[in-house]
Amino acid sequence: MKVSGLTFTELKKWVTAELGMKPYRAQQLFSWIHMRRVISFHQMTDVSLSARNRLDQVAEITSLNTCNTITADDGTVKSSFTLEDDEVIESVLIPDSPRLTACISTQAGCRYGCTFCQTGRGGFRRDLRTDEIVAQLYSLQSMTDDRISNVVFMGMGEPLDNFPALSDALSIISDDRGICIGARKITVSTVGIPEGIGRLAQLDGQYGLAVSLHSGVESTRRKLVPVSKTLPLTELKRDLMDYLSRKGRRITLEYCLIAGINDTIEEADALVKFASDIECKINLLIYNPVEGVPYRSPGIESVNRFMHYLYPRCQAVTLRRSRGSEIAAACGQLGPAARNTSPT
Repeated sequence: MKVSGLTFTELKKWVTAELGMKPYRAQQLFSWIHMRRVISFHQMTDVSLSARNRLDQVAEITSLNTCNTITADDGTVKSSFTLEDDEVIESVLIPDSPRLTACISTQAGCRYGCTFCQTGRGGFRRDLRTDEIVAQLYSLQSMTDDRISNVVFMGMGEPLDNFPALSDALSIISDDRGICIGARKITVSTVGIPEGIGRLAQLDGQYGLAVSLHSGVESTRRKLVPVSKTLPLTELKRDLMDYLSRKGRRITLEYCLIAGINDTIEEADALVKFASDIECKINLLIYNPVEGVPYRSPGIESVNRFMHYLYPRCQAVTLRRSRGSEIAAACGQLGPAARNTSPT
């Protein structure tokens, strides 16, 4: 049993029903695993030796093997982890004082193949388990003396495509008996898949929502995000409005500017029309080059022209500075080199 992937409710049920232990053992185990972040039951000094021995026989605390760590000039750290089946995933630690953000993966690869993104070029291999998702955060935390303050599910994979594991990871990470990162400090990023945003809206926590929009023109968006044909812009907007009504939290619209594709004034106008009645922040990013992809980053004049058209027509517009692009740690660049082949 991978106990580090169990929510507190699941852990309590397992401890009492399967092991016949007292309910307080669940509190002890959860605290040791998720607050003190031990990787062995024998480190749990207030748990009896007999209980530790039994746990050691039937359960396991997941830790990840780091196969590579690279630090960029701006302090961004990208770590590659080898999983037990030899799959490789990547996670990123982003310092931006006073925040320290962990960028976490939810899948090995990605099935959706956004045409500007490195991850999907290697195809989809499998979902990550909850314990593997949570272990990334704890591995990144072990690399720094500063407390991770924010978590973004913007790494490899589509988080809402792995919803059961994602929802359990959200519960564990935000639980005040563990590492206790508040729901409002956790953001889930999605390209938008049918029913995905609605399922996220039904969770109790006020988690942030970021949507990889990239165009307010249907044909352009389908070129960049092929899966968008299953959730057209009108339906995506419906889901966003529903999320707003349920959560009351401003949504972030992610928009990667690509030269000659979605950086024109016509595209800016379409974005304005899409976002005009959504309580949102538009987060502009400049395309990060990916080997083998025929897209280019726009020039500064094009970027400024696009921004100046959006503001003040939109509520809030920011230009996000890419972090770690020189070590392939920026948005759209994650994916082990050995896997970066043609899409499957």
